[in-house]
Amino acid sequence: MRLGMFFREALRSIRANAAISVAATVTALIAVFILGAFIPSFMYVRSAVSAQTSKVDVDVYISDTASVKQVNVLRDKIGTLKTDGQVAEFTYVSKDDALRLMRERLRDPSVLDQLPSNPLPAKFNIQPTDPANANAIVAAVKDDAALDPTEGIVYPQTTADRLLTAAKFVQWAGFALIGILLMAAVLLIGNTIRLSIFARRREVEVMRLVGATNWFIRWPFMIEGVICGLVGAVVAVAMLWGIKVGVVDAWASGADTALTKTGSAGEAIAFPLLTVVLVGAGALLGAVGSGITLRRFLRI
Repeated sequence: MRLGMFFREALRSIRANAAISVAATVTALIAVFILGAFIPSFMYVRSAVSAQTSKVDVDVYISDTASVKQVNVLRDKIGTLKTDGQVAEFTYVSKDDALRLMRERLRDPSVLDQLPSNPLPAKFNIQPTDPANANAIVAAVKDDAALDPTEGIVYPQTTADRLLTAAKFVQWAGFALIGILLMAAVLLIGNTIRLSIFARRREVEVMRLVGATNWFIRWPFMIEGVICGLVGAVVAVAMLWGIKVGVVDAWASGADTALTKTGSAGEAIAFPLLTVVLVGAGALLGAVGSGITLRRFLRI
């Protein structure tokens, strides 16, 4: 079978050029290791920022003099925004509920007993589907007759804008860095495979002279690149697993920081899925690096 012949030829080349094959494998190992360390970090930071962004909400305070009809009209406006997809959820918080929540937050709730009456207004707490929708929500209800003239509408616009900017920066910077890492890995592996091709340049020239097609010449080298990429990726995954179990998990279990309290929203990619991605990336990097190098070589 021709595929078996290509595979045996690739193994023969690896044994005959052991030093070059080791260099290609180490190059793939380093590239996959860096990629494997970066992807979970990028996804963790991205999900942590998204978790904080999702906490941005809009409080619409209701005047004490607002009638039931006016409150219902305001409720219907918000319900329409929810139907349109701008609002995820909204909750009505009565004056009594607002006072109860205030008692729960205070270290010494007895200070509220000195108040002659409940000064807190009722409100609608609105959670946008996207923090970018907050301005549209405010514009839709800002002139409503039921609004409290003092409190009005409250939402952390500056915080929301900063979180949205941070989320976009993390996303695009992460994609750009992953692209740079992949490109650098392909070039490094390609240059290493180039040494193997150069060492066998006369053999390749003979095959071309006797009429071998470019793909017939290319397959053993690409399989060789895939093998080196796979071996490097497997070793890199093993190293990452050791670091995860011995360092990261141990630190996360004992740490008490904001990042470790983000819950499931702040979790990185599952390690089994990361393993599949990295092993596939190692094989692909080896194949692409070999293919690009051979394409240039066979044009000469």
